[in-house]
Amino acid sequence: MLAAMSRGEILQWLCRNGWSSDRRIEEKAREFISEAVAESKEEGYPVTSFEVVERFIASYGLLKLIHPSDPDNQLVTNPTGGYDGDFSEIAELSQELGKRLFRIGYDLPDGAIFVVAEDGEFYSIHHTGTYYLGGNEIEFFVNWVRGNLQSV
Repeated sequence: MLAAMSRGEILQWLCRNGWSSDRRIEEKAREFISEAVAESKEEGYPVTSFEVVERFIASYGLLKLIHPSDPDNQLVTNPTGGYDGDFSEIAELSQELGKRLFRIGYDLPDGAIFVVAEDGEFYSIHHTGTYYLGGNEIEFFVNWVRGNLQSV
């Protein structure tokens, strides 16, 4: 079932986890994005926000998305959630890819962090490597649910 999840099924899954197509949390999103920017500066690897980040967090931010086949596995869409040293890893990947990146969340219990690029591509940084998860948010969610991670 998971291997064949359609866009509609992903949207249903998102809705079961608190999302809706008219969900807009712009003010809260700005607060959390500002907090992530401040944290990046404190770590010595400053990031700046961009339109893709703001749009993603305003629509999907602050959700705990439970994996449909493993309730212990969660994707948390919070740019302030992460781990010590995230921003150095983000800066390294940003330099490697030649584009700006911004942390948009993490997963549990694996401990991967998720970033979005200014061109709308999504990536995962995990202790086992760096992975591409799609060229838009629907591909990102589909690939996370399916475990379809392409090494970078």
